[in-house]
Amino acid sequence: MANKKLIAIVIVIIAIIAIIAGLLFLPSSANANSINGAVTKDCSGTPWFVGYEKGFFDKHNVNVVDKGDIPYAQQPAALSSGELNVYDGHPNALINLIKSGVPVKAVVVTGAEPINGSLDEEHMHWLVKENSSLKSPEDFEKFVKDNGRKVKVGVLATGVCADLETNAWLRKNNITPNDTVEYVTLPDNQQEQALLQGDIDIATLHPPFFAKAEKDSNETNDSSKKLRILTTSTEAFGPAAGLSFAIVNEDFIKEHPDTVRNFIKAFKDADRWSNDNREEAGEITAKNIDLPYTANVHWYSPSGAIDEEVKGYIQDWIDAMEADGLIEHGEFVPEDLYTTEFNDTWDTSLPNQ
Repeated sequence: MANKKLIAIVIVIIAIIAIIAGLLFLPSSANANSINGAVTKDCSGTPWFVGYEKGFFDKHNVNVVDKGDIPYAQQPAALSSGELNVYDGHPNALINLIKSGVPVKAVVVTGAEPINGSLDEEHMHWLVKENSSLKSPEDFEKFVKDNGRKVKVGVLATGVCADLETNAWLRKNNITPNDTVEYVTLPDNQQEQALLQGDIDIATLHPPFFAKAEKDSNETNDSSKKLRILTTSTEAFGPAAGLSFAIVNEDFIKEHPDTVRNFIKAFKDADRWSNDNREEAGEITAKNIDLPYTANVHWYSPSGAIDEEVKGYIQDWIDAMEADGLIEHGEFVPEDLYTTEFNDTWDTSLPNQ
């Protein structure tokens, strides 16, 4: 009888422990609304910084788990491994992920190329030294002949906007990129110095780094440190140049659609606020990436919508990848890249750019 009582007591104790353990390991509401992102100290950080500081993530009940300063070029791999749930990338990065077998979709437009003529808001500037012989695409072939080497172009990584748009700019001016250009991989924040030292001939810079380089050039009296703009993203690639998306793993979309929806709302609130408050957005960005002055920031799509106009821009990226030999003709169409599941978060009353 005593043994039976002892067994009963043990069973009760085990049951209590199991219940407590279950309660301890139940996902909290915060975890249920969590999404992993990489908040990096570069041009892509502004919406994240603003989202935190202005309370947009809190407003929409999203817990952004910052996985650290993962270099932008490594973020697609982090998305494919599951370390990240969301990544802000261009159409070519999205296509490369899909080609490698990663099930991902664009859920909203984030970055956009401004169409208001403001150089400060453009996606990229190509900078050369003031005394460079490179003044137009036509000078590339002469440079190769005169120097016995290709033009060295600094890029954040290959397979991103910088090399694709450089190639497109040269090609539309009847210059063959493979015959004239050598890409040198360098982070944006190292390219200004590399250009001044002669390690590269062209720096391809995003905000805030092209503003920094141009500010340094304007303020120096040293002629050897003077720089000038060779071209800009709008001239090189037109209104499609700055197009980027929030890209999310499809498994995460299926498992956490409400979290994705709330993240989109928060991120786009941060995008729009940054457009409307560029000076303060620049101050917030500068503080977070340790710049000693107010940064300039990207321009973001007010609507976030993936509509017929944006599908045309996606096609421009597809065409450029085909021209570079990166994908076969007809291998991708715009509809392969995105989902309309979250179109209720797109504000079609606002412009795309």
